[in-house]
Amino acid sequence: MGLWSRLFKKDRPSTSTSRPRSTYEQENNKSETSNPAWSSLEERLQIALVPVSRFEKVLRHRSTKESSSIESYETYERYEYLGDAVLDLAVAEILFERYPHENEGFLTKFRSKLVKKETLATLAKAIQLTDVIQFGDRTTDPTVRESKSVLADLFESLLGGLFLTYGYDRVKILVETLLDEEIHFDEVSTKIDNYKSMLLELCQAKKWEQPVYELVSEQGPGHKKVFTVSVSVNQERLGEGKGSRLKQAEQHAAKVALQHLNQSV
Repeated sequence: MGLWSRLFKKDRPSTSTSRPRSTYEQENNKSETSNPAWSSLEERLQIALVPVSRFEKVLRHRSTKESSSIESYETYERYEYLGDAVLDLAVAEILFERYPHENEGFLTKFRSKLVKKETLATLAKAIQLTDVIQFGDRTTDPTVRESKSVLADLFESLLGGLFLTYGYDRVKILVETLLDEEIHFDEVSTKIDNYKSMLLELCQAKKWEQPVYELVSEQGPGHKKVFTVSVSVNQERLGEGKGSRLKQAEQHAAKVALQHLNQSV
C-alpha cells in the first residue's frame, strides 16, 4: 500500500449533516460529487475532500464574487490565511528535523525558499490543482487562471481546508511528501550559503555594478595555503575574506560585504 493510501485511507472525518458513506465511496475514498476533476484530485491525493461544502469554498477563486451572490468569506481567502500559517509551521518543523546542526539564519532562508510562490505553484501543478479551481465567468484569461500567485494561494487554501478536516500531522506529511517529490533539498541547501550569488542579486536589484573580486594575498605552503580576497562594488571595497581555496575566500568576502550592507546572512 502506497504512502497516500496508508496516510489517508483511514479515520475519515464525519459530520452530523452528511449522509452515511456508501461502500463504493469508502472503498474508493471519494467524496459525494459528480465533478470528474474533483474525483481525480481525490485519486491523486488519496484523500476525500469532505465536507464538500468546505472544499468548494477552499477551491473557489475570489473572481466568483463578480458574477454571483457569493460573499468574500465564501471563497478561498480565509482558508489561504489559515493554510499559510500551517504551511510555515510544517516547513519549519521539517527543516528543524532534517538539519539539526544548522543555525536559525540557515533555517529561515531555507524556509523562505520553500514557501515562496514559485515553489507552491510547482506543488499545485504537480497535483493538477488548476483542474478544480472555480473561477468567475468573466475570468477567461489563461494567464490569470494559471498564474503562480493564484496557484500558490489556492495551494495554501487547500492546506487550510485539509488542516481543519484532518489535522496538522497529516498536512505536515502531505507537505513533506510533495516537497520530496518535487524539490531537490540538497540543491536548495547549497544555494543558501552562496553569498556570491546573493551579493550579485543584491547588486542587480539595486542597479549597481557587478562585484569585483581581487586576490589580496596568498600565503603558506602549497598544501596549506591561505587566500585573502577583497570584493568591491562601485569601486568601493566592502570586505575581505580568507579561505583555503580561492572560491572559499571569495564566498567569505561576499558574506562580509553583505553584512556590511546590513543584509541578513
